[in-house]
Amino acid sequence: MKRLISLFFATSALSVAVLAQSSSASLGTATSTSSGENKASLSDMVGNKKFEENNEITDAKLKADAGSLSKYSLKFNLSYYGPTAGDLAAKDQPNPDGSVGSYETAISGSLGGRYRIDPKTTISMGSGLKLIHPFHGAERMDLNNPYLSYDMTNKMSGVQMRNSFGVSYITVPNYTKVGEFAGLSYDLSFNYDLGMSGFAVGLDGSLGYYLYKRDYVYSSDRFANRSSISLYPTLKYNISDKLNINTSPSLSYVNYRMNSDELTFVQKTVSQRVGVGYAFSRDIYIAPYINFYPDRWTPDATTLNISSSFSLL
Repeated sequence: MKRLISLFFATSALSVAVLAQSSSASLGTATSTSSGENKASLSDMVGNKKFEENNEITDAKLKADAGSLSKYSLKFNLSYYGPTAGDLAAKDQPNPDGSVGSYETAISGSLGGRYRIDPKTTISMGSGLKLIHPFHGAERMDLNNPYLSYDMTNKMSGVQMRNSFGVSYITVPNYTKVGEFAGLSYDLSFNYDLGMSGFAVGLDGSLGYYLYKRDYVYSSDRFANRSSISLYPTLKYNISDKLNINTSPSLSYVNYRMNSDELTFVQKTVSQRVGVGYAFSRDIYIAPYINFYPDRWTPDATTLNISSSFSLL
């Protein structure tokens, strides 16, 4: 157990160090370096306007997801999907429902460019990134699923929220082999602070609709998704403006292609996340967490993971 905890937090520390180094390099480029002299930063030289902070948003994760205040910036969302607590050498994570998907241990996420229209609205374009089995020989690294998204971050009736609409072209083999070629998505994040208590409640969610280039084939496409709904109701305790403890169940529903009714959804096995979140800076947020299945709490069904969101420029 001590080895497990040490590995978990060592990996978290390594991620923080990498993000810190990236942030430091970026800030070093954009900051005046001579006392008494005003030197233009790289952002100034390329006319990279800085917008005013959207003071309606105070949640650290929502700020990082909303991205840099620069007119042009780079955005990254990276996660490490790690092994099970029962077998730290495991190559794959559990898939209790047998669904079509990617369940390898991996470093996965997205990278791209962001154009800020105003303090609350951005357009992003980029690609997915995935390094499969990073600690088992790094079998394959993919740049996949190029995407375009439109994001809005605002506050309404005390609720801080982010809404994102996206479209992507599917290139991941696990999905293309069943005929999938494109996906439409809507992602949302809500956060509501419960007074001065430090507690907050929220909801992260995602709706997906998937397009196929061939007709349904029973033998291979039964568990391919026509559409999906994922909901993560969240309870969070903010220890400080930068540090929080959080937990959320994962409620996922899918409409399989084998169902003739497009409105018939099947609930997947419920899992639970427990983790911490830390805002290294306004644009860098990292969150290590464990994921387990409440109906069968065993080390072999509990995984160690890290998610992060950060921007440069």
